[in-house]
Amino acid sequence: MSNFSHTTGFPIFCVGFTRDDDVVLAGGGGVSKSGVKNKIAIYKVDTAGKTLKPVVEKELSRDEDAPMSISVHPTESALAFGINSATNKVEAGENENCRIFQYSEERIEAVHNKGTLASRNSDDYQKVTRFSKDGSVLATGGTDGVIALLKYPSLTPVMPVTQFKGHEILDIDFSTDGAHIAAVSAMNLWIISAETGRVLEVITNPVLNKKKPFVFRTCRFGRGAFSNILYTVVNGDRNQKPFVCMWDATKWSRIRTLTVGPKPITTCTISPDGKLIAFSSSDMGLRICSSKSLQVLMTVPKVHTLPVTSLAFNNDASLLVSGSVDGTCRVVSVPKTFPKNNNFVMLILALLFLFLAAIVQVYQSSLTA
Repeated sequence: MSNFSHTTGFPIFCVGFTRDDDVVLAGGGGVSKSGVKNKIAIYKVDTAGKTLKPVVEKELSRDEDAPMSISVHPTESALAFGINSATNKVEAGENENCRIFQYSEERIEAVHNKGTLASRNSDDYQKVTRFSKDGSVLATGGTDGVIALLKYPSLTPVMPVTQFKGHEILDIDFSTDGAHIAAVSAMNLWIISAETGRVLEVITNPVLNKKKPFVFRTCRFGRGAFSNILYTVVNGDRNQKPFVCMWDATKWSRIRTLTVGPKPITTCTISPDGKLIAFSSSDMGLRICSSKSLQVLMTVPKVHTLPVTSLAFNNDASLLVSGSVDGTCRVVSVPKTFPKNNNFVMLILALLFLFLAAIVQVYQSSLTA
């Protein structure tokens, strides 16, 4: 299995794959005098050589923030980012935080900017950027609680901006048919009509133990055969295992809840065919699970020295890439098949052992009687 790390020289806040399976890495030092540049860089993945080969990069203004979120257009050579304008523009209400870039092997070029955030605080930013599955609509979510739905490529509003005051939007995803979006803050899961912007369902934080708090972290609609399922990640405190809830995406009822690791989850992604779901956790490890059963199929420990900020599968789910603020990108080859779970076999063997031990004990007792 190919598993290698590539150092970029800048903190990575978002990763993605182009239609040609080139990896996009973006991030930087933000508005600071640290000397760390804000960049968007595209690389070809050389699994044989265990390296990333530069294709093209764009250096962004040091007066503006680093790219904090990304979505790659599914059919065009276009990238959408969340990038705050310079602090003075943010404070003046002129923040053009939603950015569209076109890319080729020769250049990455800015083509359209749009402001969607309501806040004039430079600490607020566009945390989530997501194209619909057909690329016709772009959703953005901000730390100020604002959700915007924009037509692509014009970036004209599909609906009036929705703001959930007091909430930070942590994640957004479109259903496969584009009819709904799911959005989460720490305490709420909202199901919203992508046509009207009307909130259809509000699901408060599911808890396993009412004495201990849990919070939402991510939400993703399934794909392919699992498009009728919504997955949400819920974290507890440091002493509680995180869990994943599977929801019926027609009735919005909970189907099942399972733990997927020992430490809080920082981000997740679903493979294009919908069969795999990958998680990163605060122990800097990666886990790849079955979307059907949530069984852990593969674990890669300690992929970074600091928590993972973003994950992405390539188009055929043969690669999983992670990015971190430690300035490294980890590339993991994903096998086509995984070893079958032997838990059931082990259980049978254990029961058989206990049964035989009991027989031996009865036999020995009969001899001494």
